[in-house]
Amino acid sequence: MHSPRTARVDPDALRTSALGEGIVQIRLPMRGNPLRYVNAYAIDEGADGLSLVDCGWRAGDVRAALDEGLSAFGATLQDIRRIFITHFHFDHYGLAATLMREGVRELLMHVRDWETVAGIFADPDASERASDAWLARNGYDVPPASDDPYRRLGELIKPTAFVEDGCAYGRLEAVFTPGHSPGHVCFHDAKTGRLLSGDHILDPVTPHVGLWFEGRGDPLGEYVGSLHKVARLGASGVLPAHGEPFDDLTRRTDELLAHQERRESAILAALASGPLSACEIARILTWTRRDLAFDGLDDMHQQFAVAETLAHLEYALARGLVARDSAQQPIVYRRSAHGS
Repeated sequence: MHSPRTARVDPDALRTSALGEGIVQIRLPMRGNPLRYVNAYAIDEGADGLSLVDCGWRAGDVRAALDEGLSAFGATLQDIRRIFITHFHFDHYGLAATLMREGVRELLMHVRDWETVAGIFADPDASERASDAWLARNGYDVPPASDDPYRRLGELIKPTAFVEDGCAYGRLEAVFTPGHSPGHVCFHDAKTGRLLSGDHILDPVTPHVGLWFEGRGDPLGEYVGSLHKVARLGASGVLPAHGEPFDDLTRRTDELLAHQERRESAILAALASGPLSACEIARILTWTRRDLAFDGLDDMHQQFAVAETLAHLEYALARGLVARDSAQQPIVYRRSAHGS
């Protein structure tokens, strides 16, 4: 890869940025999504070629943007030896099968996310029915939908290897950070000290942590543990999957932990008047950075709100702050003596 140079274009049209020390940020479009783009990061491994962290979803404009971003710095797809996937969501994993067919040799992700995405692809309709049934048990009836456009944005392909926590792969060390997904992985760059954070840490967006299926444990508890874990790394900066790089990891982890605590306090306050379902609680809370009412959200974001409320409730349940009555329809939660 040739020495990176700074792209001189209007910021709104910026596709690619050199971040120094052999790291290139490539913004891949997410047409129709308010996040606008997902960041892929090309990492120069010297004689070993390039590593690519995340690759966007499967779409022609994404594939073209990747070529454009690589060529701006004197590289092509043939220079990429391996792709690291931070987590299985389509905007991070969806294009991987295409790129592997075109000659990339290695694909790496965590086994927990591989098992998750393989299960979804094995029977997408069954997976969707299970999620809808779980939300219905918690008070939210998902409206019928004729088509899920996101299904077309991914293709299943098995990794050539599974990353393990604490292991080094070239200059990148895997840091297992479950929460946003069961097998989410960040990568700590040994050369610069920066953390490629995937969706684990974003700024100013708060990453979604939701409980979408029955019996999936305590994802928010895992997420909080993962926040403390990366805070101890002493990373010199953060390269997120959405938004722009920033320097102060400690500030952002503190903000995200404080957000969790505020949300939990609001949920416990909502339960002060008596038992409620997750959907009833979600209707009391406000959402997004604009503090929108639940009824001001579209259907998909209402589902996200209920799933996120469930994650908070299960985290509180694990610490004895609330109790759950699964015999009720819908399921209800109440404050326990510890949560009073």
